[in-house]
Amino acid sequence: MISHQQLVEEVASRSRLDDTEAADAAVHLVLAALSSRLDGPRREHLRQAVPAHERGALDRGGAAAAGPAARLDELLADVARPVGATPDQALFLARTVVCRLTAEDTGLAADLRGALPDEFGTLFAEPD
Repeated sequence: MISHQQLVEEVASRSRLDDTEAADAAVHLVLAALSSRLDGPRREHLRQAVPAHERGALDRGGAAAAGPAARLDELLADVARPVGATPDQALFLARTVVCRLTAEDTGLAADLRGALPDEFGTLFAEPD
């Protein structure tokens, strides 16, 4: 499992965010948006795969869950809106977080891919 510090540092570095606070916020936004699109068992699998510091984001995302979202652009809007990011920036952040979390856990990657509509597959491709 990747550590909280490693995850935040990689997101900050890859996305060229100004500081680790912004990267930490981005990680939380992505996890909350992603978890709101998962059913209970898959949300729990994600919970077990993320550093303990990130689990609160899953609780917030899970509380907002009203069933799986069918569109990737809705997830990206949930990530972009609070920080004023563009959809492309939100996609980059989401891809970075998802790829870092699933890099060493192919079971999690398979579980998440199976739970999400096909168009979410782009989240599992390493960002440029």
